[in-house]
Amino acid sequence: MEQLRVAIDTLQTKERYALVQSDRQLTQLQNLTTATLWFSSLASVVGYLAALYLFSNLDWELQDRKLQLQESQAFLKAVTANVVDGVITLDREGKIETLNHAAEAMFGYKAEEVIGNPLTFLLAEPLSQSSNTDLTSSHIPLGQTIQSQGQRKVGAAAFPVEMSISELQLDDDFIVIIRDITERQAAEKNLADRADELARLNILLAKTNTMIEDRNRELDKFAYVASHDLKAPLRAIANLSEWIEEDLIGEIPPENQRQLQLLRGRVHRMEALINGLLDYSRVGRTQVATEMVDVRALLADIIDLLDPPAGFTITVAPDLPTFKTKRLLLSQVFSNLLSNAVKHHGSSTGEIIVSVEEQGKFYEFAVSDDGQGIAPEYHEKIFTIFQTLEARDVTENTGVGLSIVRKIIESEGGAIAVDSQVGNGTTFRFTWSKQPQST
Repeated sequence: MEQLRVAIDTLQTKERYALVQSDRQLTQLQNLTTATLWFSSLASVVGYLAALYLFSNLDWELQDRKLQLQESQAFLKAVTANVVDGVITLDREGKIETLNHAAEAMFGYKAEEVIGNPLTFLLAEPLSQSSNTDLTSSHIPLGQTIQSQGQRKVGAAAFPVEMSISELQLDDDFIVIIRDITERQAAEKNLADRADELARLNILLAKTNTMIEDRNRELDKFAYVASHDLKAPLRAIANLSEWIEEDLIGEIPPENQRQLQLLRGRVHRMEALINGLLDYSRVGRTQVATEMVDVRALLADIIDLLDPPAGFTITVAPDLPTFKTKRLLLSQVFSNLLSNAVKHHGSSTGEIIVSVEEQGKFYEFAVSDDGQGIAPEYHEKIFTIFQTLEARDVTENTGVGLSIVRKIIESEGGAIAVDSQVGNGTTFRFTWSKQPQST
């Protein structure tokens, strides 16, 4: 019995220990279950809040996009309502959804009369061979400029139109920009007709230029022959008068000697007149080479050849330019003006001044003298060919020099003017281009 009690005690001890362990495990399991339940509840709350936040953001984004779409559509309608070209929108099936006022005015339809119809409803001919009555997304020619014939509601006559079709990014619609090109085609035809007429005129002008060149060559040849034929008898007359005077030396009365001298003077004047006419006729018709010209050096050469009387002083400004121009023509101008300043000065002594001023693309040269001057009523007359202010018996003058001067200056794009009063000297001012004129 004692052994049995010991065994029972041992068994009870083991059972109590097992019971304590079971209680401990049960407590841990309960704690784990409670923690799991709290974590699951917290995760559910967090998930719910996250889902609520995401759905709220998605709703806000959808509302924002919807608002942007509405604003874009309103802006598009506002723009299309005010543009001068016709604007038509199509759905994915190629059916008309909207059209602006310009398109209504172009075709004569109200929007409600054409909405739901294909685009070809407004055209007198199909857009492509593959679709004669309808346009779908597979048949719409995107990104191309198409010319076709429009058809108005009233009136059988079709009219030319030009249009382009693009896909709208805001939705799945298409937008058609359409323009009536009747006036443009008429203008193009008119331009083509003008071009043809201009081509005919160019051909005629080329023929005329060739004819003028031939006539100029004939004129040059005639002038050369005529001058040669005219100068030969003149020289003969001058020589004969000299021979007569030499053969009858001491026997000719003084009056007859004076008449022979006048005869030779008239002969020399006639020869100078012929040379002047030849020079005048050649101005602007002959090509003259361009070169760098130092105007001060040019004037020095002219003055040296002119050899003015000892009582004359010719002053040249120090700032005269050096530039590329037609030396021969500029030399002719200065030679005539300086020669006239000396010849018509009215005195055996005097001063002549040559100066210059820059005027944009031109130089303005001035040749001034302190001579007897020219009355204002003769300022234009002196540039007329054969016109002189003094009798030719007083001063040998052909009346061609200033005419040649004006013609040369104007042929080079410049102008000449005179500033003078009787008794106060004379100033000739002329402009000369800094760039040589093309020939």
